[in-house]
Amino acid sequence: MEDEVELTGGNLSKVTRLGDTVRRPSGPWTTMVHRLLEHLRARGFALGPEPLGIDASGREVLSFIPGDTMQEHPWPEWVWSDALLVEAVDALAALHAAVADFRPTFVESRLGTWPLGDDEIVCHNDLAPYNCVFDNGHLVGIIDWDVVCPGRPTWDLAFLAWHWVPLHPPGEELAWRTDEECRRRLRLLADAYGLTDRPGFVELILARVEASRIGITERAAGGEAPFIRLVQEGHADAMARTRDFIRSIEVDLTQALVG
Repeated sequence: MEDEVELTGGNLSKVTRLGDTVRRPSGPWTTMVHRLLEHLRARGFALGPEPLGIDASGREVLSFIPGDTMQEHPWPEWVWSDALLVEAVDALAALHAAVADFRPTFVESRLGTWPLGDDEIVCHNDLAPYNCVFDNGHLVGIIDWDVVCPGRPTWDLAFLAWHWVPLHPPGEELAWRTDEECRRRLRLLADAYGLTDRPGFVELILARVEASRIGITERAAGGEAPFIRLVQEGHADAMARTRDFIRSIEVDLTQALVG
């Protein structure tokens, strides 16, 4: 028998590897998420893991995607290359095309259950570098699908912009990234995706950041242990600083998109 190895990351649950599989706690959302992953693979989108059912301990079983993951900071400089930013945007666009005809009546995830609107798709909702797998600096996998949600495609794109431009406040790890680089890379992202509704996109990014901040703080206040830990680790405060930073350069970012 092979030994299980705990994988790093896993902010909301314990994740282990057993051979070529990954084991995660299952929940009411697991059936729908597995249906989603199967649908994506049937549509030719192979960046997600393959769902392999439920094990004898009641955990979901997924195929393991080999490669590098971004967990401990500082991340390597290649994470912020223009080429990888475009790869991430292209992957998101491919995901949105593949998921367009996945139409469950309700979208279930670890975060809740919601009806799927006619103008909405099932969004990944957390497509950041820390939820990707890389090989030689190229994107080869997208993981952690258990916080999917209904939303317009631009909801996913706003999250991607937040984490891949990135639009975090200046810091030592982002010393390379000036306000001018924020503007340039946001424009690169919008062009790569083919974003048409640009004047309000920065406001949507702000709404996306605030949705995460409020979601974490409310769930922590409700006594949910994983979210209490996130608050204690400073994630909600960091999101407030991100919101304030984006707001401080909002006019310039919007001008970069529409000018």
